[in-house]
Amino acid sequence: MSSGLYEGGIKELAAAQSCPATLSDPDRRVSVDNPFCGDRVDLEIKVEAGRVTALAQVVRGCMLCEAAANAVSRFAIGLSAAEIEAVRNSLGAMLRGDDSPDWAPPGWETLTLFEPVRRHKSRHGCVTLPFTALLKALS
Repeated sequence: MSSGLYEGGIKELAAAQSCPATLSDPDRRVSVDNPFCGDRVDLEIKVEAGRVTALAQVVRGCMLCEAAANAVSRFAIGLSAAEIEAVRNSLGAMLRGDDSPDWAPPGWETLTLFEPVRRHKSRHGCVTLPFTALLKALS
């Protein structure tokens, strides 16, 4: 695997634990696995009026999954399922080759750190797994 995959801030984002492992009295809990690599995200959220008000997670996965999960925990508070799905869709489009310079939604510019992953199709699921977990919790 190319060392460039983890440069540009991915290591720092993966190491920056930005939320607790559990919530007291969460509204929803989910566990989502990536069957291709073994990554797992255990997520708890509180929801009010269809928006995420608190989030806790435990990630057992690669550095890419941990970094993406930390981005989700930093920026998803206050968002609805539709807003989170739009972010995930933009991220997915970039990973599939969208070269638009401003593909990252406002407030989510940190996701540009994942641009080197587009060359590694087998790792796309690692980056999108935390979004999948959050959307599952919100459904």
